[in-house]
Amino acid sequence: METFTIVPFHSDRGCLSYLVTDQETKEAALIDPSEEIEGVYADYFSKHRDVKLLYILETHTHADHVSLGRKFRETTGAKIGMSEYSPSPSKDIALKDKESVMIGKTEISVWYTPGHTNESLSFQVGENLFTGDMLLIGGTGRTDFQLGESDRLYKSLVRVLSLPDETVIYPAHNYKGEVSTTLAKEKEGNERLKLAVQGRQEEFVSLMNIHQPPAPELFDISIRENTK
Repeated sequence: METFTIVPFHSDRGCLSYLVTDQETKEAALIDPSEEIEGVYADYFSKHRDVKLLYILETHTHADHVSLGRKFRETTGAKIGMSEYSPSPSKDIALKDKESVMIGKTEISVWYTPGHTNESLSFQVGENLFTGDMLLIGGTGRTDFQLGESDRLYKSLVRVLSLPDETVIYPAHNYKGEVSTTLAKEKEGNERLKLAVQGRQEEFVSLMNIHQPPAPELFDISIRENTK
């Protein structure tokens, strides 16, 4: 029986963030908060005044929205956790692979899963994995900027495949209103992940290396603000 809750927050532009709260202590961590839904968070916390925000955890330096991390630190005293490779000097905790942070008795384990960026992290909580842009619903993150590498993304996906099929995947983006999937569903329907399942590394790397979509909306603003 899980001793924590997961509350998703979905912006109009498809950005996803998640509040993980230990049920006994009400200590919480907010993963990938976005400035564009600041009012939604404010409304939630006004209705749940017993929740104590201890951590803001970033899966990577986001290139399409401005993080609300520093504002939350100012108002709540929560600590910002980012990858040890993050370019931002604002982090209070430099997170490393296989480390963890605790909210009450709930453990949040850090996975270093580079490829989309050189600093990408995932967070495991029980049978749930928050994957940032590394693994999405029906796809993966791009690898053509922010020191991304297709080969490293492939290896990160292979690592995720070591988890049970029933693992719930929570990505940082979805444009169809979905907030989660399962590893089993992605192994069946995610064409990029299928290449990792089948061991087709060269094909995956070749596919990702030619995948260069337009720069994200708000790219310049997001990179500037999120690396402060």
